[in-house]
Amino acid sequence: MSRRMRIAALAAVVVLGPTGTAAAQAAPAGETVVTVSGERPVPLVSPDGGTLYVVAVESDGSVSVKAVDVRTGATRGRVGLGALEWGVNAALSADGSRLYVADGQRLVVVDTAGRAVLATVALPDQPRPARWSAGPALGLAVGADGGTLYVSQRGPMHYKQKPGPGRMLTFDTARRVFTGSVPLPSSGAGAPVVRPGGRDLYIGTSSGIQHWRTAGPTLVGTVTGTVSAAEFDLAFSPDGTRLFAVDGGSSDRGDLIDPATDTVSRHVTLAPEGSTVNTARAGADGSRFYAVKDNAPNKAQILSVDAATGETVPEESTTVAEEQLSGLAVGPDALVAGGSDGGYRARLHVIPLP
Repeated sequence: MSRRMRIAALAAVVVLGPTGTAAAQAAPAGETVVTVSGERPVPLVSPDGGTLYVVAVESDGSVSVKAVDVRTGATRGRVGLGALEWGVNAALSADGSRLYVADGQRLVVVDTAGRAVLATVALPDQPRPARWSAGPALGLAVGADGGTLYVSQRGPMHYKQKPGPGRMLTFDTARRVFTGSVPLPSSGAGAPVVRPGGRDLYIGTSSGIQHWRTAGPTLVGTVTGTVSAAEFDLAFSPDGTRLFAVDGGSSDRGDLIDPATDTVSRHVTLAPEGSTVNTARAGADGSRFYAVKDNAPNKAQILSVDAATGETVPEESTTVAEEQLSGLAVGPDALVAGGSDGGYRARLHVIPLP
Protein backbone atom coordinates (compact mmCIF):
# COMPACT_ATOMS: atom_id res chain seq x y z
CA MET A 1 0.00 0.00 0.00
CA SER A 2 1.38 3.43 -0.90
CA ARG A 3 1.94 6.21 1.64
CA ARG A 4 -1.07 8.16 0.30
CA MET A 5 -3.30 5.09 0.43
CA ARG A 6 -2.26 4.36 4.01
CA ILE A 7 -3.15 7.89 5.09
CA ALA A 8 -6.52 7.57 3.37
CA ALA A 9 -7.08 4.28 5.17
CA LEU A 10 -6.24 5.88 8.50
CA ALA A 11 -8.75 8.63 7.87
CA ALA A 12 -11.42 6.00 7.24
CA VAL A 13 -10.96 4.09 10.50
CA VAL A 14 -14.02 4.28 12.76
CA VAL A 15 -14.15 4.26 16.52
CA LEU A 16 -14.44 0.66 17.68
CA GLY A 17 -15.96 -0.82 20.78
CA PRO A 18 -14.16 -3.39 22.96
CA THR A 19 -15.39 -6.20 20.73
CA GLY A 20 -14.04 -4.59 17.55
CA THR A 21 -17.42 -3.55 16.11
CA ALA A 22 -18.18 -0.07 14.77
CA ALA A 23 -19.40 2.28 17.48
CA ALA A 24 -19.06 5.92 16.32
CA GLN A 25 -17.58 8.25 13.73
CA ALA A 26 -13.91 9.26 13.60
CA ALA A 27 -12.62 12.12 15.73
CA PRO A 28 -12.31 15.54 14.02
CA ALA A 29 -9.29 17.23 12.39
CA GLY A 30 -7.90 14.12 10.74
CA GLU A 31 -7.45 12.17 13.96
CA THR A 32 -9.11 8.78 14.26
CA VAL A 33 -9.66 6.76 17.41
CA VAL A 34 -9.68 2.99 17.79
CA THR A 35 -11.00 1.57 21.06
CA VAL A 36 -10.11 -1.89 22.36
CA SER A 37 -10.39 -3.50 25.76
CA GLY A 38 -7.76 -2.78 28.39
CA GLU A 39 -5.97 0.06 30.15
CA ARG A 40 -2.52 1.66 29.96
CA PRO A 41 -2.11 0.73 26.28
CA VAL A 42 1.37 0.68 24.78
CA PRO A 43 1.05 0.93 20.96
CA LEU A 44 3.60 -0.25 18.41
CA VAL A 45 3.37 0.05 14.62
CA SER A 46 4.44 -2.64 12.15
CA PRO A 47 7.22 -1.62 9.73
CA ASP A 48 4.78 -1.31 6.81
CA GLY A 49 2.35 0.77 8.86
CA GLY A 50 -0.51 -1.67 8.29
CA THR A 51 -0.86 -3.15 11.79
CA LEU A 52 -1.03 -1.69 15.27
CA TYR A 53 0.09 -3.92 18.13
CA VAL A 54 -1.43 -2.88 21.44
CA VAL A 55 -0.08 -4.19 24.75
CA ALA A 56 -2.62 -3.45 27.49
CA VAL A 57 -3.78 -4.49 30.96
CA GLU A 58 -7.16 -6.25 31.03
CA SER A 59 -9.86 -5.95 33.71
CA ASP A 60 -8.83 -9.30 35.24
CA GLY A 61 -5.28 -8.05 35.83
CA SER A 62 -3.77 -9.90 32.90
CA VAL A 63 -1.71 -8.47 30.03
CA SER A 64 -2.60 -9.04 26.39
CA VAL A 65 -1.41 -8.08 22.93
CA LYS A 66 -3.95 -7.18 20.25
CA ALA A 67 -3.26 -6.80 16.54
CA VAL A 68 -5.39 -4.08 14.93
CA ASP A 69 -5.75 -3.67 11.17
CA VAL A 70 -5.04 -0.03 10.28
CA ARG A 71 -7.22 -0.13 7.14
CA THR A 72 -10.39 -1.34 8.86
CA GLY A 73 -9.83 -0.80 12.59
CA ALA A 74 -10.71 -4.45 13.19
CA THR A 75 -8.92 -6.49 15.86
CA ARG A 76 -7.30 -9.37 13.96
CA GLY A 77 -6.02 -11.35 16.92
CA ARG A 78 -5.31 -11.39 20.64
CA VAL A 79 -2.54 -13.07 22.63
CA GLY A 80 -2.69 -13.41 26.43
CA LEU A 81 0.60 -12.94 28.28
CA GLY A 82 -0.45 -13.81 31.85
CA ALA A 83 -0.94 -11.77 34.99
CA LEU A 84 0.55 -8.28 35.23
CA GLU A 85 3.64 -8.27 37.45
CA TRP A 86 4.76 -4.63 37.49
CA GLY A 87 4.45 -2.58 34.30
CA VAL A 88 4.62 -3.13 30.57
CA ASN A 89 7.64 -2.33 28.40
CA ALA A 90 7.56 -3.42 24.76
CA ALA A 91 9.72 -3.45 21.64
CA LEU A 92 9.20 -4.72 18.10
CA SER A 93 11.91 -6.29 15.95
CA ALA A 94 12.92 -4.34 12.84
CA ASP A 95 11.17 -6.81 10.54
CA GLY A 96 8.05 -6.86 12.73
CA SER A 97 8.14 -10.62 13.23
CA ARG A 98 8.78 -10.57 16.99
CA LEU A 99 7.27 -8.53 19.79
CA TYR A 100 9.09 -8.48 23.12
CA VAL A 101 7.29 -7.54 26.35
CA ALA A 102 9.14 -7.08 29.64
CA ASP A 103 7.04 -6.95 32.81
CA GLY A 104 8.44 -7.24 36.31
CA GLN A 105 10.65 -10.32 36.40
CA ARG A 106 9.75 -11.81 33.04
CA LEU A 107 10.30 -11.37 29.33
CA VAL A 108 7.68 -12.62 26.86
CA VAL A 109 8.49 -13.31 23.20
CA VAL A 110 5.51 -13.11 20.81
CA ASP A 111 5.34 -14.32 17.21
CA THR A 112 3.35 -11.53 15.54
CA ALA A 113 2.43 -13.52 12.41
CA GLY A 114 1.28 -16.60 14.30
CA ARG A 115 -0.26 -14.55 17.14
CA ALA A 116 1.38 -16.86 19.69
CA VAL A 117 3.69 -16.72 22.70
CA LEU A 118 6.99 -18.38 21.78
CA ALA A 119 8.59 -18.14 25.22
CA THR A 120 8.21 -16.64 28.67
CA VAL A 121 11.65 -16.29 30.26
CA ALA A 122 12.41 -15.21 33.82
CA LEU A 123 14.99 -12.48 34.28
CA PRO A 124 18.19 -13.86 35.85
CA ASP A 125 18.16 -13.60 39.63
CA GLN A 126 19.51 -10.24 40.73
CA PRO A 127 22.17 -10.32 43.47
CA ARG A 128 20.81 -8.54 46.54
CA PRO A 129 20.89 -8.55 50.34
CA ALA A 130 18.54 -10.78 52.32
CA ARG A 131 14.92 -9.55 52.43
CA TRP A 132 15.45 -7.27 49.43
CA SER A 133 13.34 -7.67 46.27
CA ALA A 134 14.68 -7.87 42.75
CA GLY A 135 14.02 -4.73 40.71
CA PRO A 136 11.59 -4.79 37.76
CA ALA A 137 12.48 -4.47 34.09
CA LEU A 138 12.44 -0.82 33.01
CA GLY A 139 12.90 -0.85 29.25
CA LEU A 140 14.21 -2.79 26.28
CA ALA A 141 15.68 -2.37 22.82
CA VAL A 142 16.34 -4.77 19.95
CA GLY A 143 19.83 -4.79 18.44
CA ALA A 144 20.30 -3.76 14.82
CA ASP A 145 20.60 -7.33 13.53
CA GLY A 146 17.77 -8.60 15.71
CA GLY A 147 20.03 -11.13 17.42
CA THR A 148 20.32 -9.41 20.80
CA LEU A 149 17.77 -7.75 23.06
CA TYR A 150 18.97 -5.29 25.71
CA VAL A 151 16.90 -5.03 28.90
CA SER A 152 17.39 -2.42 31.63
CA GLN A 153 16.47 -3.42 35.18
CA ARG A 154 16.03 -1.35 38.32
CA GLY A 155 18.32 -2.11 41.22
CA PRO A 156 17.23 -4.32 44.14
CA MET A 157 14.62 -2.76 46.41
CA HIS A 158 13.85 -2.54 50.12
CA TYR A 159 10.92 -0.56 51.46
CA LYS A 160 13.06 1.15 54.12
CA GLN A 161 16.12 1.94 51.97
CA LYS A 162 17.12 3.41 48.65
CA PRO A 163 17.26 0.93 45.76
CA GLY A 164 20.63 -0.51 44.85
CA PRO A 165 22.38 -0.08 41.47
CA GLY A 166 20.57 -1.39 38.42
CA ARG A 167 21.89 -3.43 35.53
CA MET A 168 21.50 -4.06 31.80
CA LEU A 169 20.85 -7.60 30.60
CA THR A 170 21.51 -9.13 27.18
CA PHE A 171 19.15 -11.70 25.68
CA ASP A 172 19.90 -14.00 22.73
CA THR A 173 16.75 -13.81 20.60
CA ALA A 174 17.49 -17.00 18.62
CA ARG A 175 18.18 -19.23 21.65
CA ARG A 176 15.79 -17.26 23.88
CA VAL A 177 18.15 -17.15 26.83
CA PHE A 178 19.75 -14.36 28.82
CA THR A 179 23.46 -14.28 28.10
CA GLY A 180 24.97 -11.50 30.18
CA SER A 181 24.64 -8.66 32.67
CA VAL A 182 26.52 -5.39 33.13
CA PRO A 183 26.09 -2.99 36.08
CA LEU A 184 24.58 0.47 35.76
CA PRO A 185 25.72 3.35 37.98
CA SER A 186 22.36 4.00 39.65
CA SER A 187 19.07 2.31 40.43
CA GLY A 188 16.99 4.14 37.83
CA ALA A 189 17.33 3.79 34.07
CA GLY A 190 15.25 4.19 30.96
CA ALA A 191 14.95 2.05 27.88
CA PRO A 192 18.24 1.48 26.04
CA VAL A 193 18.44 2.86 22.49
CA VAL A 194 20.64 1.36 19.78
CA ARG A 195 22.31 3.83 17.43
CA PRO A 196 21.54 3.09 13.77
CA GLY A 197 24.38 0.97 12.49
CA GLY A 198 24.24 -1.25 15.57
CA ARG A 199 27.70 -0.62 17.03
CA ASP A 200 26.65 1.66 19.89
CA LEU A 201 23.96 1.80 22.55
CA TYR A 202 22.92 4.60 24.90
CA ILE A 203 20.94 4.44 28.11
CA GLY A 204 19.69 7.22 30.35
CA THR A 205 20.35 6.67 34.04
CA SER A 206 19.87 8.86 37.09
CA SER A 207 23.67 9.29 37.07
CA GLY A 208 23.82 10.44 33.46
CA ILE A 209 23.47 9.20 29.88
CA GLN A 210 25.84 6.32 29.28
CA HIS A 211 27.41 5.28 25.95
CA TRP A 212 28.11 1.56 25.45
CA ARG A 213 29.52 -0.54 22.66
CA THR A 214 26.95 -3.23 21.88
CA ALA A 215 29.73 -5.83 21.73
CA GLY A 216 30.09 -6.98 25.32
CA PRO A 217 28.38 -4.61 26.08
CA THR A 218 31.38 -2.43 26.95
CA LEU A 219 31.12 0.99 28.58
CA VAL A 220 32.58 3.84 26.53
CA GLY A 221 31.72 6.80 28.74
CA THR A 222 29.08 9.20 30.04
CA VAL A 223 27.70 12.25 28.23
CA THR A 224 28.53 15.29 30.35
CA GLY A 225 26.77 18.63 30.66
CA THR A 226 23.19 17.49 30.20
CA VAL A 227 20.42 19.61 31.71
CA SER A 228 19.56 16.90 34.20
CA ALA A 229 20.79 13.59 35.56
CA ALA A 230 17.38 12.01 35.04
CA GLU A 231 17.02 11.96 31.26
CA PHE A 232 15.50 8.52 30.93
CA ASP A 233 13.90 8.98 27.51
CA LEU A 234 16.13 8.88 24.43
CA ALA A 235 15.64 8.68 20.66
CA PHE A 236 18.05 8.58 17.72
CA SER A 237 17.48 10.23 14.36
CA PRO A 238 17.24 7.55 11.64
CA ASP A 239 20.73 8.41 10.34
CA GLY A 240 22.22 8.20 13.84
CA THR A 241 23.69 11.71 13.79
CA ARG A 242 21.50 13.16 16.55
CA LEU A 243 20.41 11.87 19.94
CA PHE A 244 17.36 13.50 21.53
CA ALA A 245 17.00 13.29 25.31
CA VAL A 246 14.04 14.38 27.44
CA ASP A 247 13.84 14.57 31.16
CA GLY A 248 11.67 11.51 31.74
CA GLY A 249 8.72 13.46 33.13
CA SER A 250 10.88 15.39 35.60
CA SER A 251 10.86 18.79 33.86
CA ASP A 252 10.16 20.70 30.65
CA ARG A 253 13.74 20.39 29.40
CA GLY A 254 15.86 18.23 27.15
CA ASP A 255 19.03 18.05 25.08
CA LEU A 256 20.23 17.48 21.55
CA ILE A 257 23.39 15.38 21.72
CA ASP A 258 26.09 14.78 19.12
CA PRO A 259 26.93 11.06 19.39
CA ALA A 260 30.11 11.53 17.34
CA THR A 261 31.63 13.44 20.27
CA ASP A 262 29.21 12.56 23.11
CA THR A 263 28.67 16.25 23.80
CA VAL A 264 25.52 18.32 24.20
CA SER A 265 24.86 20.34 21.04
CA ARG A 266 22.00 22.31 22.53
CA HIS A 267 19.89 22.51 25.67
CA VAL A 268 16.21 22.82 24.78
CA THR A 269 13.10 23.95 26.64
CA LEU A 270 10.18 22.02 25.22
CA ALA A 271 7.20 23.42 27.14
CA PRO A 272 6.25 26.24 29.52
CA GLU A 273 7.93 26.29 32.92
CA GLY A 274 6.25 23.88 35.32
CA SER A 275 5.37 21.41 32.58
CA THR A 276 6.76 17.90 32.36
CA VAL A 277 7.82 16.14 29.17
CA ASN A 278 8.51 12.47 28.52
CA THR A 279 8.63 9.75 25.83
CA ALA A 280 11.15 10.75 23.17
CA ARG A 281 10.49 9.42 19.65
CA ALA A 282 12.03 10.04 16.21
CA GLY A 283 10.21 10.69 12.95
CA ALA A 284 10.91 8.41 10.00
CA ASP A 285 12.37 11.13 7.75
CA GLY A 286 14.75 12.50 10.40
CA SER A 287 13.41 16.06 10.37
CA ARG A 288 11.38 15.76 13.58
CA PHE A 289 11.51 14.33 17.05
CA TYR A 290 8.36 13.90 19.16
CA ALA A 291 7.72 14.06 22.89
CA VAL A 292 4.70 13.93 25.20
CA LYS A 293 3.52 16.74 27.48
CA ASP A 294 0.70 15.34 29.59
CA ASN A 295 0.16 17.39 32.72
CA ALA A 296 -2.66 19.62 31.44
CA PRO A 297 -6.10 18.31 32.59
CA ASN A 298 -7.63 16.15 29.86
CA LYS A 299 -5.26 17.66 27.28
CA ALA A 300 -2.17 15.62 26.70
CA GLN A 301 -0.05 17.05 23.92
CA ILE A 302 2.31 15.48 21.41
CA LEU A 303 5.09 17.97 20.77
CA SER A 304 6.74 18.15 17.36
CA VAL A 305 10.41 19.13 17.70
CA ASP A 306 12.71 20.34 14.91
CA ALA A 307 15.52 17.77 14.89
CA ALA A 308 18.13 20.32 13.76
CA THR A 309 17.36 23.08 16.26
CA GLY A 310 15.49 21.43 19.13
CA GLU A 311 12.77 24.05 18.82
CA THR A 312 9.15 22.99 19.31
CA VAL A 313 7.04 23.41 16.17
CA PRO A 314 3.67 24.65 17.53
CA GLU A 315 1.71 24.29 14.30
CA GLU A 316 2.64 20.59 14.14
CA SER A 317 2.08 19.81 17.83
CA THR A 318 -1.16 17.97 18.55
CA THR A 319 -3.51 18.06 21.52
CA VAL A 320 -5.03 14.69 22.43
CA ALA A 321 -8.22 14.27 24.49
CA GLU A 322 -6.51 12.32 27.28
CA GLU A 323 -5.37 13.38 30.71
CA GLN A 324 -2.14 11.52 30.06
CA LEU A 325 -0.72 9.12 27.52
CA SER A 326 0.58 5.65 28.33
CA GLY A 327 2.48 5.22 25.08
CA LEU A 328 3.46 6.82 21.80
CA ALA A 329 4.53 5.14 18.55
CA VAL A 330 5.65 6.67 15.26
CA GLY A 331 4.73 4.80 12.09
CA PRO A 332 5.68 5.60 8.50
CA ASP A 333 2.54 7.72 8.04
CA ALA A 334 1.09 8.43 11.47
CA LEU A 335 1.58 9.01 15.17
CA VAL A 336 -0.27 6.59 17.45
CA ALA A 337 -0.90 7.65 21.06
CA GLY A 338 -2.37 5.40 23.73
CA GLY A 339 -4.76 6.44 26.50
CA SER A 340 -7.60 4.92 28.53
CA ASP A 341 -10.81 6.03 30.21
CA GLY A 342 -10.47 4.20 33.54
CA GLY A 343 -13.14 1.69 32.51
CA TYR A 344 -10.79 -0.75 30.79
CA ARG A 345 -11.32 0.81 27.41
CA ALA A 346 -8.02 1.62 25.73
CA ARG A 347 -8.06 4.38 23.14
CA LEU A 348 -5.59 4.63 20.28
CA HIS A 349 -5.39 8.09 18.76
CA VAL A 350 -4.13 7.75 15.17
CA ILE A 351 -2.87 11.07 13.80
CA PRO A 352 -1.72 11.15 10.14
CA LEU A 353 1.58 12.90 9.58
CA PRO A 354 1.89 15.73 7.03
